[in-house]
Amino acid sequence: MGTQQNTCEISQLLKTFDALIQLSQASFDYQLVLADIWIKAFSELTRELASYEAKGETIDNWRQFLEVWSNIFDREFAQKFRSGDAQAIQGKFLKVGMRYWLEQQQLLEGVRKKLEVPICNQVDENKV
Repeated sequence: MGTQQNTCEISQLLKTFDALIQLSQASFDYQLVLADIWIKAFSELTRELASYEAKGETIDNWRQFLEVWSNIFDREFAQKFRSGDAQAIQGKFLKVGMRYWLEQQQLLEGVRKKLEVPICNQVDENKV
């Protein structure tokens, strides 16, 4: 019985570790998408500011600057996340994130049982 229980515990630990690795990979892919958005938005902002200068126009305050920046960023972000590739990457990130959360909860439940740590309901019942 003890060997089988240890095997199950090790198996759960490995499943959780595998889920963490998959989450790290998906997070990296998602961060690359976000970095691409920031790079494109900054390049577009630079072009827009050069266009203002070429027309002899100026941005007089931070509010105007942030409005220009926000419009550009929103446009780039929306455009990128309409693409199938970006949606697939975002979907994978969410999917593996949920899988990791479930695996982590199962692992923590096993640790809690092993250490005989009561759950909140058990603590509350003892107070009454």
